[in-house]
Amino acid sequence: MTYRSLTVADLDQIRTIEADVYIAPLLVSDEAFLRLMELFPDGAVGAFDAQGLCGYAFGVPVVSGMTLDLQVPLAEIPAAADVFYVHDVAVAARCRGRGIGSVLATRLLDVARRARFTRAELVSVQGSHPFWERFGFRTVRQFDYAPGAPSRVMVAELERPQR
Repeated sequence: MTYRSLTVADLDQIRTIEADVYIAPLLVSDEAFLRLMELFPDGAVGAFDAQGLCGYAFGVPVVSGMTLDLQVPLAEIPAAADVFYVHDVAVAARCRGRGIGSVLATRLLDVARRARFTRAELVSVQGSHPFWERFGFRTVRQFDYAPGAPSRVMVAELERPQR
């Protein structure tokens, strides 16, 4: 397995995995994905095997309590960004059961720690909250992220890396 930053050239494979993993109201616009890659390349990571993209992860610094719009690209990283937002981690059906989701999540949280964030936030969808609880996330609020998509805002305190 190879892990590297995602690029524009990966978008078709990202879309294929996304369509396989998520219900229609949770699909992200191409523009929103591309903007995240542009704004914060360290937070756009892909896992690749001989057949191509196995999984992807997106994360970006934001202001606490902010939830990214799935269709509208993020204009900029807020100057007052105080948390690391895990926007998405998805693994292709053909690659599940190999720990790729855990590696991608760990890589994003490591990016957050290296960037000196002490807190991470995310929106758990489609019953994924037990996965995120393994990384220290806890539910703080339940809501519908999109129609038909009961979701949970989750937060985790991050330890700073050792110098």
